[in-house]
Amino acid sequence: MHKNIAIKVQNLTKIYKLYEKPIDRLKESLHPFKKKYHREFHALNDFSFEIHKGETVGIIGKNGSGKSTLLKIITGVLTPTSGRVTVHGKISAILELGAGFNPDMTGLENIYLNTSINGMNKAETDKKIDEIIAFAELGEHINQPIKTYSSGMKARLAFSVSISVEPDILIVDEALSVGDVAFARKCFAKMEEIRAKGATILFVSHSEGSVVSLCNRAIWISNGTQIIDGIPKLVTGLYMKYINEKKVDKIKIEIEYINLVNTKNEKQEEEAITKKKEVNTSLLKIENSKLENSFIEEFYNPALVAKSTICYEEKGAKISDVKITTLDGRKVNVLIHGREYIFMYRVDTKGKDLKQYRFGCLIKSVDGIPIGGCAYPSKNEYIERPAGEFFVNIYFKCILNNGEYFFNCGISSLMNETNDYAHRIIDAYAIKVINSNQNSTSKVNFIQNIYLESVNNMK
Repeated sequence: MHKNIAIKVQNLTKIYKLYEKPIDRLKESLHPFKKKYHREFHALNDFSFEIHKGETVGIIGKNGSGKSTLLKIITGVLTPTSGRVTVHGKISAILELGAGFNPDMTGLENIYLNTSINGMNKAETDKKIDEIIAFAELGEHINQPIKTYSSGMKARLAFSVSISVEPDILIVDEALSVGDVAFARKCFAKMEEIRAKGATILFVSHSEGSVVSLCNRAIWISNGTQIIDGIPKLVTGLYMKYINEKKVDKIKIEIEYINLVNTKNEKQEEEAITKKKEVNTSLLKIENSKLENSFIEEFYNPALVAKSTICYEEKGAKISDVKITTLDGRKVNVLIHGREYIFMYRVDTKGKDLKQYRFGCLIKSVDGIPIGGCAYPSKNEYIERPAGEFFVNIYFKCILNNGEYFFNCGISSLMNETNDYAHRIIDAYAIKVINSNQNSTSKVNFIQNIYLESVNNMK
């Protein structure tokens, strides 16, 4: 196999025998003339592709399209009817919730069981056990039997164990679709870190945003057959178009795809993906959602905290006291769609030589997709300000739709004629938006006003 190939799938076929009644299996095995009592179902049909080392590949398709069967064959859980899979590197996989766990054993015991299955000895696991438990966030439940765990707890433990092995190839099959949103964001951040280290990731998801943001390649599977293998934005766009219209056959999609690639016509590409904006998704259910906005008050939920916060090195400045408040100064993180708020953070410019600054923020979805943001001053301009402490106040109207989001904040400075971050915090503040009647959020410019205010004026 080529040195740069992590996974090679050749003419893979998986056929299941389906029987109408359980007794038919026995009849077939005993029939003197080998009469068939079954019908064949092709979960995979002559499927082939290659994944290079370091690639992050998203697999999309409807339920029953063959995605899970493909992953189980790659990981060795299933045997193909015909065809071949070659893997180069250590695989760690999260396939089904609870798969590989002994329900009668505790979470701690299952950690040792699963790491040993993945090639780690007890001494190696001992060194990482605290890290595994901390990432899974199970607390004292780690000493309880797995059968008492919720689906979210199983997912957290499964993901934590899988990444602890430091795999060459990480395979994730929709395990992040359960559990709390903050933990999902934490997992996405971890996968980005694993990807940055050169690991290969095979990621199955129904979220087009997740595939576009995390992957550099996407494969659409339908009825066990590969439809398209290409750029994530294009592949997911055509898939959503298919979901909407429900009449697009394989040949039509392939012709459209080939034409787009050959002509390199951006207008045609945009037309091919506009349908994704028309997808009707169910609105999040919230308490009192039928009440008028005037009867719902925003509030602060202490449990809603970003778990994926990353603080960059301080280079002459420090950001602290990051928060969102109402216009009358109440700290909140559960926001009402349509109302106005202030995103603010405190800045201490310690460096005597740092006098020219730019301030800004960026808001991202759980999947890490940028939704909107701002910089002050705009473009490549900077403002002069002596060293000291002050607040950056960013006024905005919350036109985001139902769901959870993360605010980043940063301050850049002009040092030796070079633009660099004086300090930056990723996922500094988590919010939840409620009471929106919309069903999608695209990139928006929601900033209304920005100004700086001294610490003395804020007291």
